[in-house]
Amino acid sequence: MTYHTTNSHKLITAILPKGQDKELVHRLVKEMGINSFNVNYARGLGRITPLHHRGVEETTEKAIVTVMVEEARADEVFEFIFYEADINKPHGGLMFQQPLLANTFFTMPDIEEEQ
Repeated sequence: MTYHTTNSHKLITAILPKGQDKELVHRLVKEMGINSFNVNYARGLGRITPLHHRGVEETTEKAIVTVMVEEARADEVFEFIFYEADINKPHGGLMFQQPLLANTFFTMPDIEEEQ
């Protein structure tokens, strides 16, 4: 296994309504060739959540999708996520990108198939 450290990548974070993540991740892999991502889940309230929905049991679950991409592709992937995850629509979520200080790539060695 080999690895190297670089800082020429960006991290894109999208916070989406639960359920929007699975299709997005599938399309990122299939259409954009992205294989460096992570999905987490959280609960919370938005600032504009109506008062009658702000009880303890009324939180909503969100999907947090993080994607690491080369700096040269960051804007392209950001735009893809923005439209494909419906973030451009009301209550669609939010997203941001930031430079990575460092990241490490691991590559597996080529292994011949057993006969």
